[in-house]
Amino acid sequence: MSRRDERRIEEMDWSLNRFRTYLRVSEAFRIARRLFVMNAFDGILTIMGVVIGAHFSGLSDPQIVIKAGLGGSIALGISGMSSAYLAERAERRRDLKKLEAAMLADLKKSQFARASEFAIVVVALVNGISPAIGAAILVLPYLFVPAIDMEEAFRLSLGLGLGCLFLLGLFLARISQERMIVSGLKMILVGLLTIAVVSLVSSPGGV
Repeated sequence: MSRRDERRIEEMDWSLNRFRTYLRVSEAFRIARRLFVMNAFDGILTIMGVVIGAHFSGLSDPQIVIKAGLGGSIALGISGMSSAYLAERAERRRDLKKLEAAMLADLKKSQFARASEFAIVVVALVNGISPAIGAAILVLPYLFVPAIDMEEAFRLSLGLGLGCLFLLGLFLARISQERMIVSGLKMILVGLLTIAVVSLVSSPGGV
């Protein structure tokens, strides 16, 4: 191994250690973890509503569902990213100013300030990506039409949505150290309730 390669490895290790420090100091990981679950949940349920509405409206063109689903996922992603960035930035800068006032010092170039800026980016990315991913998963079956028919794509889409909700429940249970299966089933129950209500409203003769 050349000296240049060794130096690159050292620089990578230093960067990773710095990011770990930033995550720990800013508590960005804990915040991002919570937002990931919340927003993935929102994305899945939102596109579930889109898929159910499209199904009961009698759409036979899978491209309409795909475009509506992807459009919704992109909108959720942009909305989540921008709103989280602005909100987290405001909170972090307020905390920095309070700390500066307490210490009577300019901390804008401090490690604390850098960690705060790092946290803002991490939280914004997670807040935007998680609902987009959750939403995009539900339109995947429609990409295989006409290899499968629209009815089968509809069922697979809802099945994927419920599966994702179950995994989110397992993730939450691991964090809270609760029973994983019970937590997963609770999330599925919310998904089934959403399906039932949206189906009731969207079906012919519905509310």
